Amino acid sequence: MFDISSPTVYIPIIFLTLVAIFVSILYKDAKKNTHENTKDLPYFSEIALSMNYINRNILEDGRFQYRKNIDPEITYNNNIYNSLRHAGTLYSMYMYEQYGLVQKYKEARIKSSKYFIERYVKKLGKDKYIVLSIPEEEQIKFPIAKSGAAGVALCALSNLYKDNEIDLEIIQGLGNFLLALQNEDGNIYAYYDLKAKTINKEAEAVFYPGEAAAGLMYLYEVDPQQKWLDAAKKTVLYLAKSRKALEAEIPFDHWSVLTIEKLFQNNLVTPEEKVTLRNYAEQMAIPTLSNQITNSNNSYFGAFKDNIRPCSLGTIMEGLSSIYFCTDSENLKKIIFKSLSIGCIFLSKVQVKTGEQAGGLPNSANWVKPGVTPNASVIRIDNVQHVVTGWLKFQNILKITGNY
Repeated sequence: MFDISSPTVYIPIIFLTLVAIFVSILYKDAKKNTHENTKDLPYFSEIALSMNYINRNILEDGRFQYRKNIDPEITYNNNIYNSLRHAGTLYSMYMYEQYGLVQKYKEARIKSSKYFIERYVKKLGKDKYIVLSIPEEEQIKFPIAKSGAAGVALCALSNLYKDNEIDLEIIQGLGNFLLALQNEDGNIYAYYDLKAKTINKEAEAVFYPGEAAAGLMYLYEVDPQQKWLDAAKKTVLYLAKSRKALEAEIPFDHWSVLTIEKLFQNNLVTPEEKVTLRNYAEQMAIPTLSNQITNSNNSYFGAFKDNIRPCSLGTIMEGLSSIYFCTDSENLKKIIFKSLSIGCIFLSKVQVKTGEQAGGLPNSANWVKPGVTPNASVIRIDNVQHVVTGWLKFQNILKITGNY
């Protein structure tokens, strides 16, 4: 029998009760807006506009123009850069092809991929490859190799193997690098210090393990060795178990739920593992959903309390779209659908629609308001790629459900 006075019983009961309240409020607020706000979906024009922005900002050598400004008179040199975000933009271009849209940017994607490989992918030892973070580009003190960058690179580059556009040795080497950074528990360390020639086991990067796990799953799809699958599963199971105690404070990690989505779709988990991973995905969804602004009279309708950054909102849309396929709860699926519908509309409203920077997504949704900080109107390439991927993944749900 349950002892209601036991903390091990009443704390979970209180938590689940609060979750139910949050979900109920969100469902009621979103329900009256969903039909109206999804009638023009999917987001063909928005996606096309932002994909054109990405394509226009691929330079002749394949490097992206990393930063621009709403005001075309404000220009930046392209010395400040980020190899991980370059890989992420390549990934969004690949997603554009995979979700059934035109292949018109494939040649540009391959060109930019080859630039990335030549400049940032380096051999380490006998059988490992890394993605280099260059100090002068990323304003760090010494060169490092991030596990997250290797993971996102695998998400972006593994598909090239089938087209004979990348050597198998390279993507296997990136996988071997990630395996070398994985500890016995399943966690993956943040980076390898190329100056000291050692793994840094003290630095923490919340999203790198999830990025690494996702990359290993993409590698497994083209090189189905058991070690890639085992490592990916070990990582997300570690994240699920270690973050369970965080309850509502759990970080929203869209890369880790992308990994779980792939594992579920391909039936690559045991029943016990599926329960653990599904609970993790649902635990991640609840506090995020309860924090969304669902009052249609609010100018930030569809955004999240204390978060109106399009780049961050794009990652939330990506993650919620993955969780949609991870949960067995039809009620939660309905709520996620409604959340995606208003979140994607908010992102559409803050997209630059006309002019030289059409398709861009600035750092802040407040870029249209007078008196904001100059940084609000800066467009980074990763702002655009995350929002595009969020729209694409929601569009995929719309196509499957026919609910638009």
